[in-house]
Amino acid sequence: MKLQPTAVISFALFLITLAVNLSMPLFRPYAELAGFNNGQTSLVLSAYILGMLPCYVFLGGISDRIGRKPVLIFSLFLAFCSNLIITVFPKVYALIFARFFQGVALALSMGTGTAYIAELLHPDSRASVRAANSTSMATAIGFSGGAFMTSIALLIHFTYLPFTYFIAVGITILGLLLTFFLPKLPPIGGSLVRLPYFPKGSFPINVSIAICWATTGVVIAIIPTQLATFGFTAYAGFCLVLINWTGGFLQPIIRKHFQPATSLKLGFAIIPIGFGFVIAGSYFGLLPLVLLGTACIGLAAYGFSYQGGLALIADLGGLQKARAVSGYMFFGYVGFGIPAVILGFLADSIGIISSLMVFEITIIILSLYLYFTFDQQKK
Repeated sequence: MKLQPTAVISFALFLITLAVNLSMPLFRPYAELAGFNNGQTSLVLSAYILGMLPCYVFLGGISDRIGRKPVLIFSLFLAFCSNLIITVFPKVYALIFARFFQGVALALSMGTGTAYIAELLHPDSRASVRAANSTSMATAIGFSGGAFMTSIALLIHFTYLPFTYFIAVGITILGLLLTFFLPKLPPIGGSLVRLPYFPKGSFPINVSIAICWATTGVVIAIIPTQLATFGFTAYAGFCLVLINWTGGFLQPIIRKHFQPATSLKLGFAIIPIGFGFVIAGSYFGLLPLVLLGTACIGLAAYGFSYQGGLALIADLGGLQKARAVSGYMFFGYVGFGIPAVILGFLADSIGIISSLMVFEITIIILSLYLYFTFDQQKK
């Protein structure tokens, strides 16, 4: 059977994103074993951002300089290392190193994989669109797949070393072997450092994705603790699954039926509503309500707000589209990391529900402000 290079690249991206959330359902149990509070657990999560942002900002052009294949292989190797670390040492301290490697791997691979597929499909006039769609689908399945696999394993038998870790190590080795057979394309050259670009009118769009991803970061970092008080520890991973699935799998429908500006404005409403459901479910111990809230958050964070904002930013960027999108993603990942850490320490001081209410009020105020700011800028 002939090897399909685009399928191998998509598989590699799936494996890299699979590694990112593979151990997510066990973050809280690992932290409890080590005596970590919410703030300290949030700092462990932020190691992912510490690995990602410097690479994303300062090494954005590395695959242009040295080629797509070596960068993809290196990224997949880092994902393998992260899986191996948490398999050999299933403890919260190992997660710090694993999360750092995952951040570097993801930062280096996302743009590389998309460009690699587009170049292999050339001269297809829709190569870039097909590449983006392939990347989007592979990563959506990967981000949610790791958490989903481990959550199912924990429901069958709770353990600090689920069999999914061994599966991930095995299939990542397979993926690494396959990537060595990919065609080697000549480097296209260009600058290694590509600083983000923030075009005029991009502020409300960039902040909207920061709010969306901040909400997902807070759910991942803090909600599992509250669920554990009601005996729902093994179900925490499904929150992450729904966040990725509801938005990721609806992206084609959103692109087809909604204008970018409409999508973005819908996101301003969906995020506070979804997080409100999460707070209510966390307070009353109603798991279905928490899951409904995370599904709503996913609709905006990886669906309406993400798709609409990305299209608008690309348009505002003009000839600097790539750098403008880098700026958009920069805001998103800063949002994902920093608020979760702040809310984690706040939860230790005033309680989880109170800290979540503070965050809810904040995102309502910001969403209203950005909604009207965006409208004014359109005029």
